[in-house]
Amino acid sequence: MTAPHGELAAAPETIRLLLVEDDPTDAEFTRAMLSQIRHARVVVRWVTRLDEALDRLRSGDHDVALVDYHLGAENGLDLVRRATRLELPTPMILLTGKGSREVDLEAQDAGAADYLVKGRIDPDGLERALRYTLERTRSLRALQASEARYRALFDHLPLGLYRCTPEGGFVDANPALVQLLGKPGPDELRGRHAASFFVDPSDVQRLRERLAEEGVVRGFASWLERSDGFHVPVRTTVRAHRGAAGTVEYIEGVVEDVREVESVHRLRVGGARARALFESLGLPLALCDAGGGVLDLSPALAARLGGNPTPWVARPLDPIVGDAGAGAWRKALAGFASGHQAPVAFDVEFPDGEPGRCLCVPVPGEDGDTAEVLVSFVSTGP
Repeated sequence: MTAPHGELAAAPETIRLLLVEDDPTDAEFTRAMLSQIRHARVVVRWVTRLDEALDRLRSGDHDVALVDYHLGAENGLDLVRRATRLELPTPMILLTGKGSREVDLEAQDAGAADYLVKGRIDPDGLERALRYTLERTRSLRALQASEARYRALFDHLPLGLYRCTPEGGFVDANPALVQLLGKPGPDELRGRHAASFFVDPSDVQRLRERLAEEGVVRGFASWLERSDGFHVPVRTTVRAHRGAAGTVEYIEGVVEDVREVESVHRLRVGGARARALFESLGLPLALCDAGGGVLDLSPALAARLGGNPTPWVARPLDPIVGDAGAGAWRKALAGFASGHQAPVAFDVEFPDGEPGRCLCVPVPGEDGDTAEVLVSFVSTGP
């Protein structure tokens, strides 16, 4: 039957099949049935020995394998077991001369995807078995890939993640949570309930009550005690997962260490305050990097230098302190670079020739080394 005008008939699926059969007559019979499959094109590679079959399976060149139960002195189940132990991905269907419940169970235990009885199958039944096996394998691989992505996210997310039983026993915890809790060992973590890490037992009761009432609790503030006894402020989001019967099967949660968040908040507030002081006090101030380059000038100092700060920013401070203060300024920078943290004062000469004095205060960075230098000026002339 030809396809309707304007439509293209879909190309049949190609199935790459490995046939493991030591009897030539049975092999030809199976190949003949495979050639009669109507909705797929089956490309068959035939091997007779177990070791040859393992080599082909290792190559990963086949979508599915049909394996005879009897391979001379060897057993097809041995091939299935060995391939399963080696985690070879090709699904295998066992072919037997006589079906029984024992063979069925043996095939399942060995890792076979299905088993078929010779003499009881026809091309349609064989096609159904192949399609069922391939679809199930694709679904399983998609599920495994999804689980692998979830596991990668679980392990590498910089937030503490956990899953525990309805009673609170740990089932799983990601590295970020283990780090947050002071790196307790796996046995120690499994042997403790989540509630035992709370500093205030009343927080546990409040969290349980809210979870029972709401199902999900977001942003619950509390303190946790690490394995080393150190207390950590956290925010926790917890969800109770219920099964089809409505009962809680497990509890999962996200734990956020708020120390960094609070530090960032304090830095932002502190920075805003410093900017307000820098701009509003009317003091002639300069902010320099550790090498002596000007980062910013206060409005008062910019006005003293002519009103426009642009010519002075991103340049050395030396022209502002003049020849009278340049040597002392460079000596102060060298001292700050070597670890001295005490403020340094010295005389300067402004660009307009007026004498003055400046005070240099080192500003340490996160590592404790001088990151910036705050310089204040005062005139000493008449």
